[in-house]
Amino acid sequence: MGLFNYRFIEGLTEAEKQARRRALDNYGLAAQLSDLLPVVLILLYRLTKWVVKERVDGSANGEYAAVPSSPVMKKRREEGVRSWSMRKRRLRWWLGEDVVAAGHVYGQRDQWIVGVVWFLWLAVLSIKDTGEDYLHLTKRFGIVAVSQYPLQYLLSLKSLNPFSYLLKSSHEQVNRWHRVSARVTTTLLFIHAALYLNFYIQNNRLYRLGVPLVLAGVVAFFSLNLMLTTALRPVRRFSYRLFFITHLLLAISIPFLVLFHAAPARSYMIQALLVFFVDLISRKMDTVTGHAKFESIPGTNLVKLSAAIPHVKINRFRGSPGSHIYLSIPAAARATFQDPTSISHLLFEFLFNPFTVASVGEQESEVTMIARHNGGPMTAALGHYAVLAKQQQQQPPSRSANSLSIPDARNEGKIPLNIEGPYGSVTHFPNFGQFDRVLLVAGGVGATFTVPVYKSVVAENPNAKVKMVWSVRTAGDATWALLREGLMDDENVQIYVTGVTEGRTRGGVWDQQQQDGGEGSGAEGTEMSRMFRRRSGSNSGGSGGGGTGGRFTSLHNRQRPDLRRVVDEMFRHGQEEKVAVVVCGPEEMARELREYVGVWVRRGRVVWFHKEGFGF
Repeated sequence: MGLFNYRFIEGLTEAEKQARRRALDNYGLAAQLSDLLPVVLILLYRLTKWVVKERVDGSANGEYAAVPSSPVMKKRREEGVRSWSMRKRRLRWWLGEDVVAAGHVYGQRDQWIVGVVWFLWLAVLSIKDTGEDYLHLTKRFGIVAVSQYPLQYLLSLKSLNPFSYLLKSSHEQVNRWHRVSARVTTTLLFIHAALYLNFYIQNNRLYRLGVPLVLAGVVAFFSLNLMLTTALRPVRRFSYRLFFITHLLLAISIPFLVLFHAAPARSYMIQALLVFFVDLISRKMDTVTGHAKFESIPGTNLVKLSAAIPHVKINRFRGSPGSHIYLSIPAAARATFQDPTSISHLLFEFLFNPFTVASVGEQESEVTMIARHNGGPMTAALGHYAVLAKQQQQQPPSRSANSLSIPDARNEGKIPLNIEGPYGSVTHFPNFGQFDRVLLVAGGVGATFTVPVYKSVVAENPNAKVKMVWSVRTAGDATWALLREGLMDDENVQIYVTGVTEGRTRGGVWDQQQQDGGEGSGAEGTEMSRMFRRRSGSNSGGSGGGGTGGRFTSLHNRQRPDLRRVVDEMFRHGQEEKVAVVVCGPEEMARELREYVGVWVRRGRVVWFHKEGFGF
């Protein structure tokens, strides 16, 4: 007894086994080669679009027209093109909507559609020409699934991602499809495992699960499910360390388990491992050690760190405002707070946390990051260095027990840090000069991304109509930007302090997602309060939600921003205006903003929207 029309066919001749083996290999290769089809289609679409554009531009640049076009026909053509462009924009926006269930986001619609279509295609390759042979069907699902592993590893690359170069997309955009590929592959392997389990049960061969060859496959399957589980957004938010270490170790071990489990899959696993180690070596070569100085931002749980970067690399950061890096702490720097023989000391070898570069020195070769201490080991270590730096400033120059015992940086109180990057989507952003208006929205430390982007847009387009809205929990959370980045007197920057003060309550759901910091009790927090009061006096004509005049009054800076009003103000100036919207902040804030922008997209407006974030 098998399944549906399939039967357990045993006693195959050697020729029949060879024929089945060739069929398995051929369909596995076909599945792998079909991975290139989406890329080819996208490139052909872009080539066609470019050719059409060149022909249209050529006609508009003085080429001879034998018969003048009819004004009526011209108007109809323009309306037709406009109508098609509008429908295309609406469809693209609809595809980018989040899929939300029980309050959790499970990717976007385009991911689900592509994922389902791709699964159905691979399922066809898994079933076609299997006849009635149950074991052929079972093995086919397995070989088709593992044929996707090289693609899956390629899509995850940060440093040498060929899809990023071919499609002119960032690692973050390509990585969305890595997650889709992982889920499709896991589903195919689940079917493969279920079919084999059914075979063992019905033929009284469950003892085979203990055979090393089969056991390796079982361990690989459960390891894959563990990897996917720890990559879920709630788990990743709970412990980035758990996610990263599990992902790294299993990404190496699973191919070796499959190598032992199934000989026909070895070529695919070797390809995947080759991709993995080439990327690892490339990222290692791109990592530099910079000595950093630390500073606690008074009244908050924020830490500012400024790290010196070699001159040969600093220009990459200057050309990528809002980029992020992966930070790790070398063993020498951990000696001040960890026992070198402890388990936690070993775990730090696997910690590479992402941080956004808040600013890049114009004269000095230095990058600055702002980190919020959320209780994790990395931010706890950075907070520890900030405390030591403050103690050293308060102590005489003589060496003390709390001095940083780090060669070459001891007297300056600097800590060596390993910095990998820059990475980010900014290098693939469109030219903001093509937009009539630009809106940047930030929540909390999300401003480490929007502030450098804002400054870059203003510097490259001095006459651009740019507006930045920033919501923070406390006044102290904004000091690093307002006092050091020169934004305090910028009429296009609106700051909202949503924390609980003077009997006021929090403004909304997404305010609660911004991490708690103190209420600005330090010197800089006091200075911020004075600045707010001074602006309140000099802008006495404004109200809380209106124009720029009242944005720093005590009423306005103690409430959450009305995102609906902010969006409507950006779009109500003209139907033909193009608008760019960028947001970096809590998930609920970004979703709310996208909802309000979507109203105008459905009305036909030209909008470019980008949501920045690390989570998935």
